[in-house]
Amino acid sequence: MLIVRGAFHFRPKRVAFRDDYCLSCQAPRRAVAVRTFDVGHIFWIPILPVGFWRHWACSVCGRDPHARSKARRYFKWAALSSLVGASALFWAVPVDSEFAIGSWICRIAAPVGAILVFTSLFRAPQALSLRKKLAAIPPAADTLCPFCSILLVAGTGARWSCPSCNIVRY
Repeated sequence: MLIVRGAFHFRPKRVAFRDDYCLSCQAPRRAVAVRTFDVGHIFWIPILPVGFWRHWACSVCGRDPHARSKARRYFKWAALSSLVGASALFWAVPVDSEFAIGSWICRIAAPVGAILVFTSLFRAPQALSLRKKLAAIPPAADTLCPFCSILLVAGTGARWSCPSCNIVRY
């Protein structure tokens, strides 16, 4: 049975910005924090109010800047084992005369797919960790608000905020 579930994000408001590294864009980008009131839903019926949450989003692609966008290695290993098993099964079953072309396509495509996934597993370069990429990015040093172009005001500690839209520079 399919259960449609998720969360509604009510009353979005920009509350902060920072210079960040976006894993989807693979580049340094500006990230914006949006505060929303989140409510869990089942079949689009709001059920459970979760409260106020802050969600970071890349200013270019709109995704979470620290969310992994590429397939994880264990998914590739699972695909490789599935393709090896499928190719062994296709070669073990005799060719049916009514489905001869499809059988040969499956016999050839499964090992070729396994070879491609295998090369993808071992040729993929080891990327730098997110922590090292973030260490190379200097913190935001803007003196003007990027959204309303008003001079930022120094607050307590290293916090700078906009008097107009109350956004905070991280």
